[in-house]
Amino acid sequence: MRGLRYLMVVPVLLLLASVTMGISNYKKAKEEMRHDLTRALRQFVMDESRQSLLLDTLPSLQSDRVLTLNDVESGFNERLSIIPLKDTSHVAVCLLRHDDQDAFREEALVSSDTLLWHSAQQKSGDAVIALKAYANPSLCAVLGQSDQRIPLSGIVLCLLLLSAMAWRLRLTRNGLEMAFVSPTPTSKQISLHLTPMQEQLMDMFAAAPGHTLSKESICAALWPKKEHPENTLYTFICRLKTTLKDQSDLDIVNKRGREYQLVGNSQKTDNLHHSP
Repeated sequence: MRGLRYLMVVPVLLLLASVTMGISNYKKAKEEMRHDLTRALRQFVMDESRQSLLLDTLPSLQSDRVLTLNDVESGFNERLSIIPLKDTSHVAVCLLRHDDQDAFREEALVSSDTLLWHSAQQKSGDAVIALKAYANPSLCAVLGQSDQRIPLSGIVLCLLLLSAMAWRLRLTRNGLEMAFVSPTPTSKQISLHLTPMQEQLMDMFAAAPGHTLSKESICAALWPKKEHPENTLYTFICRLKTTLKDQSDLDIVNKRGREYQLVGNSQKTDNLHHSP
């Protein structure tokens, strides 16, 4: 059980690494889309046929601060290289004077940089035409554009590891397998099915000199915050003695009412009391 708890760190770290990589790849895909929108917008502005259309929008821009160029969307979309952007993008344009801040307030999943263009034919010398491209591809489209193969593989592996551990934990929830060296002269290996607290106490017996523990040390280790744990200890030892009797030749004996000792049946003597 203790080893299983330590192994839980592996899938948790794997999951964190996979999710972090997946988020990073998602952000990179959005950044690539932003660059593609900005590149296509530059090409759009540099096209002389589109410049004349932009100048034709000036009267509308005087009355409407931000204008969406629906009539030229097809020309802009043709310049995009990322397919998910083609069907969801559009260009917004407005007049921007030197004392104005960025007038674009539209929210979109991906947007280009703001481009400023001033034509010699433009009468208002203190203003420039500002353009910005927007796109709203679906989340699945952005994920498809990003490389999620390694993160997904890591998540699947993590789920498999967690499933295997959950299956193992289910098998051991009502009993824990552990190996304990019998304190008999033969020192044979014994396989026990114990609860986590029983395992903890058996580990303490195994590490203690003479396999002997005081009642106080057991209570302090198993129930450090409980007041008057003596009755709980009595019941706990009785159940553990029954378990050991059913599965091994080990026993726990009471020494002078103050200590418990783990012994093999062949080690019992007349001065060891069998009741806890």
